[in-house]
Amino acid sequence: MKLPKIRTVAALPLVVLLTSCATSAPRVVQAPPADLQQKAKTEQEFIAFDPRYKEERAARITKLRALYATVQAREATNQSTSCSHQILWELKALIMTSADFQFIDQRITDLQDSLADPEEESLANQQDPRDGSWGRCFSEWYCKLDASTDPLMEFSNRHKSPAIYPRFLDQINSPEKLSAYLNSISVSDIPRTGIDHLGEFNLSVSDLTRLILRDRPHGYPWDPRLRATLRHLLFHLRNPATGWWGERYVRDGRIVFVDDLSTTFHVVTYLHGDVPDLPRVIDTTLAVKDLDFPVGWLLKGQYWNHNNMDVVALFKAGWPHASAAQRQAMTTEIEKMLHWCLNDSLQPDGSFKPNIADGSLEEGEYYATSFLARIGFFDKKERFWTDRDFPEAAAIRQKIIACVLAHQKTGGSGGGYYESTLEDCLHYKPGQE
Repeated sequence: MKLPKIRTVAALPLVVLLTSCATSAPRVVQAPPADLQQKAKTEQEFIAFDPRYKEERAARITKLRALYATVQAREATNQSTSCSHQILWELKALIMTSADFQFIDQRITDLQDSLADPEEESLANQQDPRDGSWGRCFSEWYCKLDASTDPLMEFSNRHKSPAIYPRFLDQINSPEKLSAYLNSISVSDIPRTGIDHLGEFNLSVSDLTRLILRDRPHGYPWDPRLRATLRHLLFHLRNPATGWWGERYVRDGRIVFVDDLSTTFHVVTYLHGDVPDLPRVIDTTLAVKDLDFPVGWLLKGQYWNHNNMDVVALFKAGWPHASAAQRQAMTTEIEKMLHWCLNDSLQPDGSFKPNIADGSLEEGEYYATSFLARIGFFDKKERFWTDRDFPEAAAIRQKIIACVLAHQKTGGSGGGYYESTLEDCLHYKPGQE
């Protein structure tokens, strides 16, 4: 579905407009109907595209569970699994967002081939000489973009350029190209196409926000008009009723907005909380707490460290603007998440209970530790929500550090998440006990 082309304009007038519109709207006290109905609606729409969708999907999930167990076992025993993890990650995204089972089967075959050739695993972490991207075991452009963003940021932070020019970025490097791309994935028509663009929209928005607004990578000639274009797109594609970001769907002859926790987390985080009407964002966050991912906090009715991390990041951004009632509600919810993290998720060796949705043991370690760090569990200066002390924090920190150091060289996702766990979450420096 083609949308009207968005003009390249300065962001400020739009932000003012959104602020005035949002503040005049009623508070979000319960999840909107579109959010509540999302899981059932998308399943119905995939069945409309392919009447055998449920059976076909179930058969592939059975295969994936067995392959995931193999990948996880190798990672747990310090074997390199980077390429296999990339294919597995893409397969999980496809299972959630696509009815193209022929393509899914091809990727399953690719994963089986990767597991049969351990010597090829390390290729996943090398820059591709063909287009300058990372993520050589991914097939989708947005997955390669996501795999490339952290390395490109790291090069720039060291004031260096990557060895190979990142020409894969050229395809969105103009206001017209960027607008066309983001518009094309901001609306899904599942009964017609068999594709839900939510995952691609989420990752592309978050990664391009990091790169374009921070002028990264070093030396790449971004179109000077792109920052204004991206800011305009970000706020144009926001749900004015809830303050959240997400995907829009063609339903019953109209376009319906469905909120998404992960996309909202990414936009608010990478804009450093500089978004209008954060109290509305907090209201929506609290309203969807009992819903399942991707709208709400839960995964199959249970907490998940990844979502908990996203939630507390939104809480922290909104805390200075929140009412007393909102602060009390946030404090109550953080207490619940913390209790679950320490008593159900944390393991005696400093690891966290594996979850297939994490993608790898490495990523799971990061999400849980990041949740703890963001609520100030290890550092009182970050403890925005309570004056409590956590005397057990130092011992838990040491256990996590020991676990990460024992597995760091064979991180299933390339080691970058382990590095962030140590440096960003735990402020660990080599040589510390």
